[in-house]
Amino acid sequence: MILFRPLLLGLLFIALSGCSTLITESGDTPVSLAEQVAVVPFVNLSETPQAGDRAASIAVAILRAEGAGRVELYLPEDQNPLMYESQARQAEAMDMADRDGADLIVTGTVEEWRYKAGFDSEPAVGVTMIVRRSGSNAIVWSGTAARTGWGRESLGTVGREVLQDLIDAMPLVRGED
Repeated sequence: MILFRPLLLGLLFIALSGCSTLITESGDTPVSLAEQVAVVPFVNLSETPQAGDRAASIAVAILRAEGAGRVELYLPEDQNPLMYESQARQAEAMDMADRDGADLIVTGTVEEWRYKAGFDSEPAVGVTMIVRRSGSNAIVWSGTAARTGWGRESLGTVGREVLQDLIDAMPLVRGED
């Protein structure tokens, strides 16, 4: 019985650590929060309508909370909000941000944004985020994260946690405007 408890705790730790993943890659320069940042709709590869817009809105709020003073959300008019694929809207928003003088553009994709089928209906979110230099389109930073929540958690909460993990992994530089 004494040996059984440490084994059980070890297995529980391994099972819980498999609930989220995070992979990042840094570019040549850190992400400066003093620069003008534009967040555009993430391309929605999930089956949930407007998941890319939700992820972009949450990313803006988190960046502002982290100290980005000049961050703007670009959400162009959507002809069909129930359409899943949104690459054209993302390209239009990137063009708008370029014209408005943004220094950095935050883009990405939403791979998963749903409640899993089953008894508990756990929320599951998977997001890739890319920070690009405006004009040159050079990648400054990229990362991908996924998480499955518990049955009583909301999809928005798990989505915010995934985006927070990504932004926490960014090499952020806080500076004066």
